This record gives sequence, C-alpha cells and structure tokens, in this order.
Amino acid sequence: MDTARDPDVMPPRIRRAAQFIALLGVLQILSMVHFFIYNFGDQITERGVALSEVGVTKAQVQAFSEDLVNYISHLHIAIAGYGMATGLVVALLAWFGIQRGMRWAWWATIGTISVSAVVGIPAHFVYGLATVSHLGPPFVLLTVFAIAAAMSYPTSSVLYSKRPNGTVETDARKSGAHGSP
Repeated sequence: MDTARDPDVMPPRIRRAAQFIALLGVLQILSMVHFFIYNFGDQITERGVALSEVGVTKAQVQAFSEDLVNYISHLHIAIAGYGMATGLVVALLAWFGIQRGMRWAWWATIGTISVSAVVGIPAHFVYGLATVSHLGPPFVLLTVFAIAAAMSYPTSSVLYSKRPNGTVETDARKSGAHGSP
C-alpha cells in the first residue's frame, strides 16, 4: 500500500522528473487556454491546420450554416475544457503523488496521458490532418513526458529499505508516519 512520503526523502531523479511532469501539465493548461481563445478568431480550424487541409474558410462555412459554425465552436470549447482538466490532473498527480513516490499517482498519470493520446491522435492520420505544424508540438510533449515518466517511476528499492537485521522498513515508518517512532 502506498503511503504519503516527504518529497525531500525521495531520490532527486524522482523529484525532478515529477516536477517536470507537473510543468508539462501546466503547459497543457496554457496551451488549451490559447486553443480556447483561438476558437473565437477568424479561423474555423485548430492551430496548425491550414486552409489547404480543410478547403473552406470560417466565412464560407458561416455563409453556408451559422449553426454549423456554432457546433464546431462548441466542440473546440469542450476540447479546450477537457484539455485544461487533463493538464490540471497531470500537474496535481505529479506534484502531490509522483514526487512522493506514490505508484498509484504514477499509473494514474500514465493512464490519463495514454488515453488522451490513443483516442485523440489516430483520427488525425485517418482524415489527413497529421501535419507537423498540427501534431508536431503534441508529439514533442509526449516524448518529453515519456522520458520524465520513465525517470520518475518509484521502484521498490526507492520505496523500501532493509534494516541491518534484514527486516523491511518503509519510508513512512522512517519519517514517523502512522504513529511509529
């Protein structure tokens, strides 16, 4: 069972990698704020998708159907909200969980990012929207995240240490948690 640990007793590699993952979560939030604001501009598409990929401008779609423009806009707003929430979850799990060596937080973070990527990315290839300008930044962030995640995995040797008599002592007991001296 994972117990709360003081991040200062965790190895520096775990602390730094967890802090970097938290920073990536904050960058995700900022990216989605930009995505949200971009929605109200003159473009009908997302960032990095050029007119050549979709073949019509926002004005042309508005001339065809104002309701369609509103529908596309509401989808962009929803994606921005879900993206901000994902960034917040990743940042909080990294800062308050991974940094303290909690495996459940590490797995929850990996699961959150994996589901987002597995669900969101393939359609870009199916519909011909997988341009470097559109998917390049997310792929860079996913690569950096994967490296930081690998560096922050709390191994058993980090979580438990042996006493001279051969019994196992957890970090929680060392720090006096759960009423232990």
